[in-house]
Amino acid sequence: MEPDEVSEDLTNWDHASTLPAAEPEQPGTIPASPAPPSAAEQAGQVNGAAGQSSWPGPVGRSARAHWWSIQPAPPARPIGAGRAYAEALLLFAAFFTAGIVAGGETLAGRYPVQSGSWAVFTPAAISELTKAAAAVALAVLLSARRGISAKSLGLGLPRRADGGIAGGTGFRTAIWALVALIVGGAITTLFATGRLGQPAVQDDSYTLYATAASLAAGVVEETVVLAFVVSTLRQARRTLPEITIIAVVLRMSYHDYYGPGVIGIAAWAGVFIWLYLRTGSIIPLIIVHFLWDATIFWTQRWHWIGVLAVYLSIALIIAAAASWWAERASRNRPRSRGPGTATYTAWPYVDPSQADPS
Repeated sequence: MEPDEVSEDLTNWDHASTLPAAEPEQPGTIPASPAPPSAAEQAGQVNGAAGQSSWPGPVGRSARAHWWSIQPAPPARPIGAGRAYAEALLLFAAFFTAGIVAGGETLAGRYPVQSGSWAVFTPAAISELTKAAAAVALAVLLSARRGISAKSLGLGLPRRADGGIAGGTGFRTAIWALVALIVGGAITTLFATGRLGQPAVQDDSYTLYATAASLAAGVVEETVVLAFVVSTLRQARRTLPEITIIAVVLRMSYHDYYGPGVIGIAAWAGVFIWLYLRTGSIIPLIIVHFLWDATIFWTQRWHWIGVLAVYLSIALIIAAAASWWAERASRNRPRSRGPGTATYTAWPYVDPSQADPS
């Protein structure tokens, strides 16, 4: 999708939301027959169910005009802004209100450091995993009521134009997310005035809990704060700047224990929104988010993991760049239709013999 197409689409949404209300009928007049559905309504009714199976659209060239182009909104009937904000904010509050309060208490030095044993951390780990499952279930069910399938919500992998899984794009999406987290983490470290407390003794029971909490954080945050909030507000035809601001502010709210360092959260949260809009998938983002959080916990106990993570991150970034270059070279490779008929052209391939003479 071209940037000007996005602007035109958003303009149409705004225009549709400001149409004048119908005038009341005068007494004694014959009620007018209902107007036929508009082309947009017909498209939503006809393509609603069928369109869900083809959304998100394929990624990469030539399916996308540019590497930064985003997916169109999922094919579903528009909803009101009031309903969209009510659903998005209520689901967010259900899973993150406690985190906002605890973060504020942590910043003020009033939240106790977690401590315990297998008897304490095993139920806590189960609770984290249950919370993650509940978040996915609620997000999927609420979205389904509005015509948004789980796949359209983002619980699917990016795919190519031929329908196959876009493994290269998914991998590079994860690396984009990793780079964003590295940059955002550096900003947070530079400006943070507080952070979560850790127990003095980090045994196996705490490691189990920390790993479960990291997995829950990746699943719940990306499903609720990213996929659900963004897709719901897009269905209400809100503008992209508005959606981005809301999603970033919500992400920052429960990281308030960092103090001013929360601006680092805003940095990578904005990139995550773009990656989601670009691919229509949160799976790579969930994986990277989980590994990022878990590595922080694991490094506090085993320092060699932190060293390994640095070298592995460098290797993955290099691999992603090589993958992109190889895919680009493959697209630009000369194509031959027989002896002496090689056509040298960049993607998309154009056969001069079939070109429009005009």
